[in-house]
Amino acid sequence: MISGIALLAVFLVLAFAMYRRVMPAIVALPCMAVLMMLVTGVPVVDIPGLIVKGTTALAPVYVTVIFGALLARVTLDTGIARALVNLAAEYGGEQPLVLALLLSAVVAVLFVSLSGLGAIIMVGSIVLPIMMTTGVPRAVSATLFLMAFALGFIFNLTNWRFYTQLFGVVPQQMTHYAIVLAVIDAIALVIYAVISLARARDYATWAVPVDDEPLAPRVPAIALVTPLLPIALYFALHLDPTISFIVAAIFGAVVTRGTRTVETLVAAAIRGVEDVAPAVLLFIGIGILFVATQEPQFATAVRPLVQGWANNPLAYVAIFGLGSPLVLYRGPLNPFGVGIAVFTVLLATNALPPVVLVAAVMAVVQVQNVCDPTNTANVWVANFTGTPIDTISKRTLPYQVAVATLAVAIVALASPQLFGVRAFATLAAPALAAASGLYAPPAAAQRIGVDSDGSAPASAAARAVIAALDRAPNVAFAWHGDPNASDCSNKPFAAYVLVSAATFQLIEGTDLDIGLRLEDCGGWIVDEWHDHAVEAGLPTADQAQALGAEGAERLRAWASSDPRAASLFAHGIAAAPGMAPGYLYTLFKTIDGNMRAYVRAGGPAYDAGLRTGDVVQKLDGRFWWEYGTYQTEQRVYDGKPHTLEIQRGGRTLDINVAGNDG
Repeated sequence: MISGIALLAVFLVLAFAMYRRVMPAIVALPCMAVLMMLVTGVPVVDIPGLIVKGTTALAPVYVTVIFGALLARVTLDTGIARALVNLAAEYGGEQPLVLALLLSAVVAVLFVSLSGLGAIIMVGSIVLPIMMTTGVPRAVSATLFLMAFALGFIFNLTNWRFYTQLFGVVPQQMTHYAIVLAVIDAIALVIYAVISLARARDYATWAVPVDDEPLAPRVPAIALVTPLLPIALYFALHLDPTISFIVAAIFGAVVTRGTRTVETLVAAAIRGVEDVAPAVLLFIGIGILFVATQEPQFATAVRPLVQGWANNPLAYVAIFGLGSPLVLYRGPLNPFGVGIAVFTVLLATNALPPVVLVAAVMAVVQVQNVCDPTNTANVWVANFTGTPIDTISKRTLPYQVAVATLAVAIVALASPQLFGVRAFATLAAPALAAASGLYAPPAAAQRIGVDSDGSAPASAAARAVIAALDRAPNVAFAWHGDPNASDCSNKPFAAYVLVSAATFQLIEGTDLDIGLRLEDCGGWIVDEWHDHAVEAGLPTADQAQALGAEGAERLRAWASSDPRAASLFAHGIAAAPGMAPGYLYTLFKTIDGNMRAYVRAGGPAYDAGLRTGDVVQKLDGRFWWEYGTYQTEQRVYDGKPHTLEIQRGGRTLDINVAGNDG
């Protein structure tokens, strides 16, 4: 606990230094990382190596930033951005609301692939004068521009590379949430535009003159797809963001400059690096802090500080929704400053699934991108439009806080639907236990579903098993299906029995084996019994039924002696009194040489997205065969969180499975 308090003190001191601008984030974050390693007990001799490792930890992120800047410069310098704006202005005509919304849509599209102050200045220099000279008041023009920029930035591939690299999530996990967030943000933008323009009593009080001659040559219509091309390549073809940016930049340069393509790309690359140099340095500092938080001493120190509140849904909404203004002024929730320490702490302690932390980051960024007076983008827009910078914050803050709050509230209510993970502790555990999918519903208590493998002997034996088990307080009935295919929330039984039959030819005759496999409602195997008899001829239905009845009696004997039985038949999960189930997934090597998962449906691993039969490629970042077969299989029993890279249906997915050590 002492090291945790010392770590918190380091955070507060350096956070205050960044807030007061005594120390820039580029310097403060590495210092914070080193001091945190010292106070949590990381050996001093290890720190230099961790610093070096941290400088390259996010290398894929800042490489993506650089090539994103290349595309941004191509889009701006070739006139593609201006052409898109002019097209929107042409269709907007002299209707301020229509024009404002069309130009906002163009800005959002552009900032799907653009980033940096240079892009803000170039796009703003085109868009803002058009808005203000066609009747959109300057304060409304400034705020709509920033809101549209933030809307497009939800899907910006540079950000997505940051999320996937730092938090270890995969794009497929974030897509549904990003769409939901974008819809909420777009609705807020439209409502703001309608209300603001309805309240406007006059036109803009000043305007920027627009030259009669275009500032850039006309571009081919096909070139207008350039800003959206990276998104199509990334989401549709699953190309790496860096490759997507490169392909889009080359495409834009070729269709607009032809023989001057190489010259255009070289110039764009040089200017692009200049544009994003501060961001690259910031990501290096974030990488060092990230590596520091991965040390086991760090997690041990921090865990007492976050236990009990981090996975509370009300706390999640209060902090990252209602508390989202704490992102302003480089405050404690700013993920590109002080706040990165908050998010990496929560990540290191596995207090919340990584994808849920990403959702929180994306929500608070909607406030930071639009409302923060310390943003260089806000400063430039305020100066260019002649709008006081605090006016921008005051006008937009209620809308963007509402966006963030609604977004995280949806996460708190629907994380399984959005991400495939159950992220939060229930507020009323007894009442909601059945809804979690871990336990059978109350109506299924004492009910046993009996199935067979479909063979004639097994079907006959199953009838005898039903008759033997259908005794008060239990009810046995025929049920066909795979209990492991879904969780327990809608199962008609608490326990499941699969009856199988096998025959073997012996000198003495035919050996008939009848097996009973007892599973819980989620398809986790509890126990198994086999009875056999050798018959001179072919086995008969009566013989199969006799063996089935013997197996059922052995199951009943188990139920009367095993302390787990009461929980199995009452709640659908076999656990001894007073003990939580600890067998929620396992790994095993199959005859084809693959390491596969066996997952209890409805358990935490299932909620995290892992499924029975998934082929495991990597465990905690290393190929499983680097550990060895036995060592890999044993690691899942250590009670610690693990990251699994799995193959399923031709796709590669990353699954983050929480531990059970608290």
